[in-house]
Amino acid sequence: MTIRIYVAALAMVPAMALAACADTSVLEQRVQLLEDQQAIQRVITNYSAFLDARDYDGYVGLFTEDGVWQNGSTRREGRAEIREMLTGLFGEPDPDFVNLSSFHQISNFEIDVDGDTARAKSRFVFVMRGDGGAPTPELSGQYHDELVRVDGEWKIAQRVDHTVMPTSEEWVAEIEARGLGTMDN
Repeated sequence: MTIRIYVAALAMVPAMALAACADTSVLEQRVQLLEDQQAIQRVITNYSAFLDARDYDGYVGLFTEDGVWQNGSTRREGRAEIREMLTGLFGEPDPDFVNLSSFHQISNFEIDVDGDTARAKSRFVFVMRGDGGAPTPELSGQYHDELVRVDGEWKIAQRVDHTVMPTSEEWVAEIEARGLGTMDN
């Protein structure tokens, strides 16, 4: 009887090993998903940090070579056009630039990963120095992003900036009224 139990137990070892491998595979997939979501969230937050710091090279480096940035009818394709938009709005930054006048807040991340592609949504509020130095919300909206994994790194293939308050038309008029450049096509 003891030998039969021993033989039966030995027969179960491959099945248990196979089950353990399956559990490991599921666990690895779950960890990969979490790592991808975290990396994508970092791309989204770096977007705002680089913009606020006027780090144009860092900013455009978050996009694929042919990446698209769009707000309303304003569309920029490729890193060169996106960088040109930044310099048109803000000029070339001083190497010692420290932003003491504005910042972005990013929140409400929704990230769906499908292999080497992903879609993400996030909310933003752009805060500027107001009267007496008071932080004043100037702009809010939602980013809709399509991302791809390029050489192991997540990049923005397309960002659509949906301005909510003020509308994109009102914000373009405000930028132009402040003499901060143009956002036309």
